Amino acid sequence: MRFTFLALAAAALSQSTVIVATPLTAVATDIAAKFPVFDIDKVHAQPNVTLSQGGIRVDTAQAEFPATLLLCPTTNCISCFGFDLSSMPTHECIVPGFTFQSVSINQPSNQGLPFGVFVGPGGCVSFASLPAVNTCYNVIPAPFSDYSVT
Repeated sequence: MRFTFLALAAAALSQSTVIVATPLTAVATDIAAKFPVFDIDKVHAQPNVTLSQGGIRVDTAQAEFPATLLLCPTTNCISCFGFDLSSMPTHECIVPGFTFQSVSINQPSNQGLPFGVFVGPGGCVSFASLPAVNTCYNVIPAPFSDYSVT
């Protein structure tokens, strides 16, 4: 009986395109505080990839990971929650269960990502792309509550 219930619950969840996630790790407040800060809103252009601050770089050894999506309940990327981008589902709207006023991608290699990372206000309807790694973006109009990796 328990197995049947779990199978039905798993089947019902697999039909949904919205995922509710909890923070994987709390990130120290100083990780993104050193990044330059810009404003971003849901009407910004949406590039195909999230770039390093220096633009596209060709590198024989891909160093895209580790990369951590930082969602911050305050402006200027302070007191953020981190999500490992290497384990994120793609083409899904993810609702972390809290709202955020700023966002960043911490990537030590600064190589950029071969995929886009998008954030948006509630409802999983509209998104703004994060155009660069190692940059803090204050979201407008705050707060946002959804993100997606494509």
